[in-house]
Amino acid sequence: MPDCDNTERLQYNCHLAFAAHHPNGARIVRFTEKDGSMPTIATHVQRLLKKTERMKQQAVRSLLRTLKQIERERKARTADLEEAAKVILKHLADLGHVGINTKAADKQAKRTATIGKKRRKIARRKFAVSGEQMILDFVKTNSNPIGKEIEKHWFNEGRAGAAATLISKLVKEKKLKRTPLKDERGSRYSLA
Repeated sequence: MPDCDNTERLQYNCHLAFAAHHPNGARIVRFTEKDGSMPTIATHVQRLLKKTERMKQQAVRSLLRTLKQIERERKARTADLEEAAKVILKHLADLGHVGINTKAADKQAKRTATIGKKRRKIARRKFAVSGEQMILDFVKTNSNPIGKEIEKHWFNEGRAGAAATLISKLVKEKKLKRTPLKDERGSRYSLA
């Protein structure tokens, strides 16, 4: 039995908590705290872990409450802004002013209208005369046409796309000669 005088060490009382005979004949002596728990480092660490776990849970709960509050405030503010925008647009419409960005609104309306509809596949068409030859023939019959006239003829024949790529190709191959217009945009083309 250990010495138990009135001195307390590290706030622990010295008692004989459990005395039993060990198989080799030694007595087991345990020291306990006032509340009866083990005064070991392991129990101290366990207590600290429990405290930190509780603190973590409290912090998480607090953050969740804060996030919910922020979300409620955001919804209220955006609802107010949307309502104000509707009122302003209504007043503008009453004054005869159409929306601020009508192009974007039209584009969005077209996009939403085509959702779910199948797109028409453009079939590749065959023509008796190739595109290059058609352009060369048009330039030969119409003396020195401008690019707009060639494009118009291209479209009137039912051809898809633009003639500009083929015109540029013919110019690079030196089959056509390009002469820029002086006072307006575009070029005049002639056979090379």
